Amino acid sequence: MVLSKKSTNFIENLRLYLLTSGKKEKEVDELIEELTAHLIESEKQGKSIDQIIEGTPEEYMQSLKNEMDTDFTMLFKYIPIFIIGMLAYFFMGPAIRGDLEINLIQLICFPFVAVLAMILYVRFLQTSSKKQYSNKKLFIGGMFASMGVTLLFVILILGSHFIAEPIYTANDTVKWIVIAICTIIFVVLSIWTKTWITIVIPAILFIPDYLTRFAELSINEILIANVSTFILLFTVLILYVVIKEKMKKKNAANS
Repeated sequence: MVLSKKSTNFIENLRLYLLTSGKKEKEVDELIEELTAHLIESEKQGKSIDQIIEGTPEEYMQSLKNEMDTDFTMLFKYIPIFIIGMLAYFFMGPAIRGDLEINLIQLICFPFVAVLAMILYVRFLQTSSKKQYSNKKLFIGGMFASMGVTLLFVILILGSHFIAEPIYTANDTVKWIVIAICTIIFVVLSIWTKTWITIVIPAILFIPDYLTRFAELSINEILIANVSTFILLFTVLILYVVIKEKMKKKNAANS
């Protein structure tokens, strides 16, 4: 028997909530497996998810979170990975454009802003899973969270140029090395997360930077390229969500 859509969504949200709360993946998977089997048997008897968990999904998730140990080792492992990923995103563009510079404020503040961005993402994912967001609401919320994170880094990178002089300006060789390292980081992240999205998004985002440096375009043409890139990125993200949802339904139907 296949779980109802509501129960399936609950299971997925519970797993996401526990993992973003720092619980061990092995223990979370074992719990999910036991709960799924219990839900299947209960639904055979005509019980709904609301009757089974005895309370709101938010209260049930919170109680499970409190009962499980937090894996602080895993949390601290993800922080440097996230920081490295953010470094790749925000230094790839300047390296491609040929204006890669670093000042003291960026050097000091970047790790703190990256950790703040990570906390913002984690809080968003925890809230979305506890509140049982629909895919549409999750997508829109994710867009706003990403815009907020991007704004933080834009303020740091651009704002620091008005306060501090560059302590290092990269030459052409270093710029190409940075581009190569960032590309490797995106590929490794893609393999680690088992999704192409960490490669596709940077590839689309950096199209305007490539055109700015290597193509002889007017300001209007560059502006059109930026707008087109945003539309393309938005379209790719929507398609990603739609395809993922269809694959999920297909797998559920085949189970």
